[in-house]
Amino acid sequence: MPNRSNQRKHIAFTALPRHKRRSAVVRLGWRIQRSAIQTGITEFWTDELLEDPREPERQHQWTDVYFLGRDRFTLWNAEIITTKLAIEDAIRERAFTAAWARLSADEQKRESSFETIAVPRKRAGDMRLREWVRQPDTCYPQFDRRTFVQECARLEADIRATEPPEIGETFTTDRQYAYGIGLHAVVAETNMNHDAIVRTIHRFRDIGERDWHQMK
Repeated sequence: MPNRSNQRKHIAFTALPRHKRRSAVVRLGWRIQRSAIQTGITEFWTDELLEDPREPERQHQWTDVYFLGRDRFTLWNAEIITTKLAIEDAIRERAFTAAWARLSADEQKRESSFETIAVPRKRAGDMRLREWVRQPDTCYPQFDRRTFVQECARLEADIRATEPPEIGETFTTDRQYAYGIGLHAVVAETNMNHDAIVRTIHRFRDIGERDWHQMK
């Protein structure tokens, strides 16, 4: 019998017929227009709360947005993050990799293992649920009796103070997305608010809606 799971794999947006891509672009345009009545945002659509009246000082380091391309058959499915967040992500990854490499295979297995415990039911007829619980933290001699988490935190602080990674602005496209063309943008903004998102969209259009990396 045929393997139906393979037949259900998504089709990339760019592989769709032009009329289907055009329909998706039109629908996104309508969504932006309808949303603009309440939000005032006319250049993109997002389901995230960019500015919370209860926390006016809160800053966003990343956001997901959708916006129209330069032609009738293109829409962009974008994740935008600040260079500050990209640097912090790189620091965490470098620290984790360095600490993980110093664990034995058995220690790595212990650090990555979880067990499940039953969640008490409030009523007899409630669904039976279980939750994931990490194994107790272990202090390792190779980390001077620190736990794995503590060692990662120490390494992160050291990297941040002595050799933080240099990460510039980038636009990276991905044409395998099922909805729109994927865009991962790293930008030198301090807060991903409405104005910063609009600036990012304009810059991406100005460079021709293509991959771009800041030259060092």
